[in-house]
Amino acid sequence: MYRHEYYKLRYVLEVLNIFGKPGLSEIEFCGPGFNATMLSEILRNSSLEVKETPPLFQEIDENFYSYSCFLRSYQKYEQLSPQHAHIIDTIVIGKAHVTPNFRCYIWFENDLKPKSGRFNYKILSEPMNNFRLYVFECSMNKNFGKPKGVSFFINDYNVNPIHAPINRLIQVNTKRKVRQRSNIRFVNTIVPAVCVIPNQIPIVSRDAFIEFLVFHHLVGVDYFTIYDSMISEDVIRRLNLFPPDITQWSIQFYPLNYPFIFSKSYEIVRKAIELDCIFRHFRYDKEESNKVSHLAVLAWDEFLVPRIHTTVQALLRDYDPMMTIQTSTVDSFLFCLNQNDDDNADIRYPDIMKKTHYYNVPHVKVPIMIRNLDTMIAFDDIFNLTANAKSISTDMLGVHKYTVCSDPKKFNLNGYNETEMQVFQHKFEGAMLKFGDRIVSDKIYRLYRSGQIWEKNSNENVRDML
Repeated sequence: MYRHEYYKLRYVLEVLNIFGKPGLSEIEFCGPGFNATMLSEILRNSSLEVKETPPLFQEIDENFYSYSCFLRSYQKYEQLSPQHAHIIDTIVIGKAHVTPNFRCYIWFENDLKPKSGRFNYKILSEPMNNFRLYVFECSMNKNFGKPKGVSFFINDYNVNPIHAPINRLIQVNTKRKVRQRSNIRFVNTIVPAVCVIPNQIPIVSRDAFIEFLVFHHLVGVDYFTIYDSMISEDVIRRLNLFPPDITQWSIQFYPLNYPFIFSKSYEIVRKAIELDCIFRHFRYDKEESNKVSHLAVLAWDEFLVPRIHTTVQALLRDYDPMMTIQTSTVDSFLFCLNQNDDDNADIRYPDIMKKTHYYNVPHVKVPIMIRNLDTMIAFDDIFNLTANAKSISTDMLGVHKYTVCSDPKKFNLNGYNETEMQVFQHKFEGAMLKFGDRIVSDKIYRLYRSGQIWEKNSNENVRDML
């Protein structure tokens, strides 16, 4: 479907390039210096298109919702023999007090009738607000061809399985080739990625959006997987206009249609997204160049800030030189956006860099996990992420969370006032300031601040909404 829509757009652009469109000025179409051929080329070469099957929550029954499905491939399909099983893992969020009891069917290419599979499940989390994270497994011992989908339905033979929602499959590898080790420290074998989720209040401003991408790009992150339905098509279109040689990053957008009260299910949805992101990056062979070695899940208001190093790669090389730690835990610090600006911060810096004190305000502190895919040699290693974990010292790395601090018992968008803020203990942390000059000189950030991506509001203090 996406390929079909892409070609429709491409043909329209080619026609517009020849004939033009009445009443549409050059600026209204794509800005000075652009024409339809250039835009077509940018879209054709863009890293922002939807390249994979998007994950979507689908109801299995009133207690369980499937998210995305991944097919394990032990051999190439043309080499499969009857004794090689198909195993399909489906990420599911469900009620913690309900035991899954389902049947499953596997759908194959060029076959309108599904085959019955064997159902099993794994529990991957403790109860969180009455939710758990599960992986539903549907397996088959015989080779009937290449599986294309899986469906789950209640274990009741009076129910017609044809009517159950079908989840499309994404093929993954079961084994990853070990990356060659080297004692030469400048050999770059660390390729970090960030999976981005909405804030607990799922709205992100334009400033926060650009600041997040630019900052993490400065500290060495070039791969972003964004799960957020609040990002408008206008944002994606404008980022698409930047050639890869300017951005030098790869961004993949996925919708997030969470069917729950978000505030009550936030942490369990976060775990589901992390698992989906690990599965998707695990599917790449290690022999391919520039494939992700480490990943972390962050919200738009969370920033990985090195204390001493200037890049995440340099930090991880010093912290774990042999690359043997599977999970690295990073502590989170709360920086209140309603605190006063630091007088020593340059006026050109983003707002987040002018907030230099983290506060001991009552809130749920969730540590961030950096997962090392190089330690996950077999696919089953993904299901045991707590086996080899270590905490990174706060002297080396911290997660800065920037939000408006307020009384959780009161509805106040402006948060605590200046007098109320003084009640809470706080401590200076200036690690973010060392990146100030680099971020204001970044090409993308300068284009944004000058109004060439979006027209800037006359009130510079307003963080325009996306």
